[in-house]
Amino acid sequence: MLKKNNLFYIVQQNDDIEIIAKKYNINSTKILLLNNLTPYMIREGKILYIN
Repeated sequence: MLKKNNLFYIVQQNDDIEIIAKKYNINSTKILLLNNLTPYMIREGKILYIN
């Protein structure tokens, strides 16, 4: 179940997992695990759960 203050991020053109992680000051591995993804699955328009 999602908590009230969860964030979601829509991947933009030229984003990669490291860029997104830096934006939210979170470990890139944590983002991948939360979303059950690999770095190669990060594509423009993908919606990511950011805790």
